Amino acid sequence: MGTLWKIAVRNTLRHRRRTIITAVVMTAGIGTFIAFDSVISGMDRMAIDNMSAYTLSSLEVRNPAYVDDIEANPLDKGISDPQAVLSAMRRDGLQATPRVRFVATVSNYDDQIPVLACAVEPVDDTTVFKLSRAVVAGTWLSTATQKQVVLGAQLARELKLGVGDSVLISAQTVEDVTNADEYQIVGLVNTPLPEVNAGGLFMPLSEARSLLDAPTLVTEVDAALPRASNLSSTLALGDRTAARLRAQLPGQRVDAMTYLARDYLSLRNAKAKYSFLLILVVLLIAAVGIVNTILMSVYSRVREIGVLRAYGMTPREIKRLFTLEGLAVGIVGSVFGLALGIVCDAVMIAKGFALSEIGDAFGSLPLGGTLYGEWNPRTMIFGFVFGLAISVIAARIPARRAAKLEPTAALRFQ
Repeated sequence: MGTLWKIAVRNTLRHRRRTIITAVVMTAGIGTFIAFDSVISGMDRMAIDNMSAYTLSSLEVRNPAYVDDIEANPLDKGISDPQAVLSAMRRDGLQATPRVRFVATVSNYDDQIPVLACAVEPVDDTTVFKLSRAVVAGTWLSTATQKQVVLGAQLARELKLGVGDSVLISAQTVEDVTNADEYQIVGLVNTPLPEVNAGGLFMPLSEARSLLDAPTLVTEVDAALPRASNLSSTLALGDRTAARLRAQLPGQRVDAMTYLARDYLSLRNAKAKYSFLLILVVLLIAAVGIVNTILMSVYSRVREIGVLRAYGMTPREIKRLFTLEGLAVGIVGSVFGLALGIVCDAVMIAKGFALSEIGDAFGSLPLGGTLYGEWNPRTMIFGFVFGLAISVIAARIPARRAAKLEPTAALRFQ
């Protein structure tokens, strides 16, 4: 095998131009695949982080009956003992906060817009969600002021309202009676989530309970989890924590991000399958180059093959020789492709890319701010191994042809 490798490497270097072209194609394919996967993983991480920071949280506890009938927003099916739920979550080392979600109508006395409102504990909510950091005008909710609300910035623009203006909010109570009251806008929020900007209404829990005639109502308790190194670890941590809490809170529905963001994660899984088509297409192009390189090598060395056969080299060894030549090209392309992918990953992880530079290209996806890449060793290993495999497979075709040449015919070849 050592002698065959020496001959294979020598022949590969002899046809330097064809080898370089093929290796460059492989390098570009594998490097692009690794970098592309890093960006896609970063987008998925950003989307999940934004959802957990502004709307869903990392973990939610709700009444199972409420979840089953959630489209109807059943306020009569809140958590029966929210304090027990909060205590259990905090014993587990989690930052937790109660919330009430309800359907409301926001009016400037001329126009009105229906929204899904959210009642929060002004202080505790900031330990779980990042809405207070997204205030672009005014301030976040306070425990010192009554009759206050925070609106999404786009919602406020549609109603032609600003900080300090009064807004009329109406909602159905638990008894299906419509209540309405006037509140002062104390702040506007602008988040990476379009639905919050266009329909966000936040008010203190005590104010919402008064509006809804429900003095103890809590529809959910939300918790924040520590940020893991990557998205897969984040989802796994959420599942483990949810499993522990289910044992402590029988009769309650405990959901982690794998359920709360299931629609987005399904889209992510489908998207991951298509991302592998990228490397497949590029490496298939490289495979054609390898076939061409080895085939040209066979035809240019027919007499050499005859000499090798005359010296006793078997057809199997001839086939192995040309397969090793293809593998040598594959090793060069895969190594440089892996190095290129690692460099691209390092740049994306260190510096990121401001999504504001490409405007609203992502539509309603929960993306905003600076996009950073993510390390994915499995993708790097896959790209490297796939490059080697495709090289060997592509080289087998001309290698078989070389092995079939008869020594006498090869020596007479002109």
